[in-house]
Amino acid sequence: MRTWQRSSYTRNVRLFLIALALHGLSSAIYGLWLNLHLLDLGYSRGLMGMLNALPSAIALGIGLPAGWWADRVGRRPMLIIGGLLMAIGTVGVGLGISPLGVGLGVGLIGAGYNLFFTVYAPFLTENASGMERTRLFALSSALLFWAGFLGEWIGGALPDLFRAFGPVGPTTYAGPILFTALLDFLAVLPLLGIREVPRASSRNQPAGWRKPALEGPVALMAIPNLLLGGGAALSIPFLNVYFHERYQLDDQTLGVLFAMTSAATGFATLLAPAIAQWIGRIATIALTQGLSIGFLIGMALTDQAHLAALAMVLRGALMNMASPLYTEFCMEQVPATGRAAVSGILNLTWEAGWMIGAALSGFLQLQYGLVSMLLATAVLYGVGTLYQYLAFAPRDRMAVACGQQVFRKPVS
Repeated sequence: MRTWQRSSYTRNVRLFLIALALHGLSSAIYGLWLNLHLLDLGYSRGLMGMLNALPSAIALGIGLPAGWWADRVGRRPMLIIGGLLMAIGTVGVGLGISPLGVGLGVGLIGAGYNLFFTVYAPFLTENASGMERTRLFALSSALLFWAGFLGEWIGGALPDLFRAFGPVGPTTYAGPILFTALLDFLAVLPLLGIREVPRASSRNQPAGWRKPALEGPVALMAIPNLLLGGGAALSIPFLNVYFHERYQLDDQTLGVLFAMTSAATGFATLLAPAIAQWIGRIATIALTQGLSIGFLIGMALTDQAHLAALAMVLRGALMNMASPLYTEFCMEQVPATGRAAVSGILNLTWEAGWMIGAALSGFLQLQYGLVSMLLATAVLYGVGTLYQYLAFAPRDRMAVACGQQVFRKPVS
C-alpha cells in the first residue's frame, strides 16, 4: 500500500475508487429490484428475459468502437460519458411504463456500462505497476462487492420506506430504482477530477486497434468470457426471483441475503492475490470457480431455504474472488495502445454470452422451472473454467518462472 503513496497517479486512483464505490452501491440496489419491478409492471417472464438481454445487445454494437475510441481520446471522457448514460437510463427505467420507454432506459444503461467498463481495466493497469497493480485490481473488485453489500443491505429496506412515504413511480420498486439514478449522477463528480495518464502514441498504428484481435491471444482469452457470461446470465439476474418465489423470502430478507453474499465476496477477493502467488493466477481461478460450481448445484437441489442461502453466499464468493486476476492477466498481454480495444473485445464476448443467456433463461423458466436455469449455469461455468485452465495455466506458470510476459506472440 505504501507504493500507492509514492505513485504519481494516486489522486486518480482515489477518485476512481470513490466513483466505483458509488457505482457499486447503485448497481446493487438496481439489480436487487429490477426484475420484481418489471413483473409488477405486468411484463411476462419472456419480456423480462429480453430486457435483461438488451444491455448486452447494445454492448455488441458499441464494444469495439468504444475500445478504439478510448485508446484515442483517453480514459477520462469514456468514464464520464458512461456514468452519465447509466444515470439517465436508470431514470427512464424507474419512470417508464411502456416496454418501449423501459427498454430505452435499459439500453442507455447498457451503453453506459459498456463504455465505463471498457476503460476500467486499462485505467487500473496504467495507474499502477507490478504487485501494486495486482493489489489494485483485487481492491477495486473487493470495493465493488463491499459497496454491493451496503447497497443490498440498504436496498432491502427501501421498498417499505417508499411505501411509507407514498408511491414515487408506477410500482413499489420504482422509488429504489430512481434512488440509484441519484447515486449514478453523484458517481460522475469524482470522475471529473481525474487526469489523463500519458500513454504511448498510437498515431503510427492506424489499424492498431485491430491487431490485438488478429495477431494476439485475444480470441483465445475471449472464449471463457463467452461461456461464463452466458452461464451467469442464465441465473444470476434472476436469483431474487428464485428466492422470492421458491422460498417466499420477503423483500428485507432478500436484501440481507444478497448483502451477505457481496460482503463475503469482497473479503474473499482480497485473498486471491495471496493464493495466486502460491499456485499461480490461472490455477487460482480454476480452483475457486470449480468449488463454486459445487455450491451452485447444491443451491439448485436443496429444498431448504437456509441451505440454499448458505450455498448462495459461498458460491458468490468463490466464483467472483479470482476474476480480477484474469482481467489483470489479459491486460498484461497487450501494449498500452491497444488495451482499451482488447478490453472492448473481452467485454463484447462477455456481453454476447450474457445476451444469449438472459434471453434463454426466460424460456427455461417457463418450460422447465427455476431450477433448470441454475443447472444450465453450472454446465457453462464448468466448461468455461476447464477451458481457462487448459489454455492458460501452463503459460501463466511460465510467465511467473521467467519473470516476463510470454504471451505477446500468437498462440497456436
